[in-house]
Amino acid sequence: MAYNQLAKDEGAQVALEGGRLAQGDLRYGYYASPFVYVMQHGPQRVLREEVFGPHVALIPFKTLEEAVHIYNDADYGFALSVCSRDYRKIRQVREECRFGVGYVNLPTIGAEVHLPFGGLKKSGSGMPSAAAQADAVTHRYSWTINHAEDIVLAQGLQSEVP
Repeated sequence: MAYNQLAKDEGAQVALEGGRLAQGDLRYGYYASPFVYVMQHGPQRVLREEVFGPHVALIPFKTLEEAVHIYNDADYGFALSVCSRDYRKIRQVREECRFGVGYVNLPTIGAEVHLPFGGLKKSGSGMPSAAAQADAVTHRYSWTINHAEDIVLAQGLQSEVP
């Protein structure tokens, strides 16, 4: 609720007013309905801190380069989702944005715990999931051995093994 109020105090245009849900059995817990607002990118605190709750900022932009700048300008970088049918734009977002878990045409649900997801910047530890810890401490390499007498290449070239 404090972040919802902070957004208002920092000039947000509220699109959907969220609040505490206290009807019926919900009064026994800490449940909130979504709070959605529109705000121009800038130094506002509400845009720079991670809010764990149904709190969504819609930040307008005109170009993909501006969207990438807005994303990278945040102090956090856990998850990112891009919706597009243009593979070049999707690839540009993947290559230029600093994130831990990325999605294309999906929400950032964070349920793929078997995949590396440590987050970047101030999000999480920056380390991959437990399944990928071996990669963090291992040097992987490729090693191919030809046990034949001749060297036969896919291009049709060949030679003898000395």
